[in-house]
Formats: sequence, C-alpha cells, structure tokens
Amino acid sequence: MQDARLTTILSLKNLTVAELHWQYKTGWNTIGALLSHMVAIENYFRVEFVEGRKLTDEETQKWLPAMDMGKYLPQLITGQAVEHYVAELSRSREMMLASLANVTHDDLTRRINDYDAETGCNLAWVLYHMVEDEIYHRGQISIIRKFYRDMGGV
Repeated sequence: MQDARLTTILSLKNLTVAELHWQYKTGWNTIGALLSHMVAIENYFRVEFVEGRKLTDEETQKWLPAMDMGKYLPQLITGQAVEHYVAELSRSREMMLASLANVTHDDLTRRINDYDAETGCNLAWVLYHMVEDEIYHRGQISIIRKFYRDMGGV
C-alpha cells in the first residue's frame, strides 16, 4: 500500500493546474478527477470494510461524486493545484493506516458478504483491490499526461 501511494505521489511531480484538469474530450476523466476517485475509494473502503460501518450522509455527500465519477465529473474539475491532491492522498492513507493498526489476521481473512453475497470476500482481498485500483488509475494518469502533451500542452 505504501509503495503504491509513494509511486502515485512521485508520478504527480511537476503537474500544472491546467494539466490536472484537462479533458481529452468532454466526459473523459481528468487527472484531478482520478486522484479524487483514489481518495474517495480509499475512504469508502476504510469506512465500509475496515471500520465496518456504512457511510454517513455527510460522508456520502462528500465522496460519492468521486467514487461514481460519470455524471459527477464536471464538479470534480475544481481548478485545485497538485498540492491539494497530494495532501488528500496523504490524509486518506494516514486514516487508512490508523484504522488498520489493530487489524488481526482473523480480521483480514474473515468473510465479508456485503460485497458479493455469492462469493464473498475478505479484508485482504479488499485492500489488494484498493491498491490495484490505484495502480490502474495511475496508468490512466500517465496516458492523460501523454495526450495532454501531444495535444499541445506543456
């Protein structure tokens, strides 16, 4: 988890505000939207699977747009600088690590039915897929950066 996050943060070096919020075409993800998605998913997984509770109304309102993206994409194009996203990524990871501090092996391997009632999952699977999702989106960020440069960006 820590290696994936460090690599994500290092990949953001020298991103401009224009590059963070540029869209290849209307409706396409931006780098900023993808970073917001990473933060929202981490917070959702922490609350739902580590803390074992449902999101509050306030948390849902805060993180749903970035979790779902799609129709919410326009409100994720905020004009924020890269430092904002790095701070949010760092904060969500600190909160996740604090929540994981007392997790036992039994907690990691206990069946969770909420995700898929037929096959279930466990916390180890959830955490693996959270990191896998981040790595996947980091690849998208790399492609968006290349498109941005090829289309005349810096």
